[in-house]
Amino acid sequence: MIFCRNIEVEKMNETTQKNSKDITPLTPIKYLLFTIPVAIAAGLYAGNEIGIQEVAQHKQESLERNTAQDFLVLVKEDVPPNVVIEPAMVEVSQTFANRIEPDLATSLKAVVGKKTKFGLNKGQVVAKADLE
Repeated sequence: MIFCRNIEVEKMNETTQKNSKDITPLTPIKYLLFTIPVAIAAGLYAGNEIGIQEVAQHKQESLERNTAQDFLVLVKEDVPPNVVIEPAMVEVSQTFANRIEPDLATSLKAVVGKKTKFGLNKGQVVAKADLE
């Protein structure tokens, strides 16, 4: 029995030695082939993160642009035609800037002291075309 066991141990030692001889060290090309997929994956991940940040920044800029505030001049009381507008007749109201038409009055300076061409109703937005 002992003899058989020694033969088995010797066979195992021979097999281990053969396996250790078969293992070749990694050559530089094998390292390169290993690192290429890792580099590609890292680049894709980084590109995805950059894209997410750019989209978030674009949304923030769009939100700021769409929620910017500006002023409009509203009429407090009915104003008949051919009357000079006084500060007590109008008020300034804040609204979204993207909803203001170019021909609407946006400051009291543009309205006070001017004469009306047409009658203005209470709550009406003053347009530059309504004034002389």
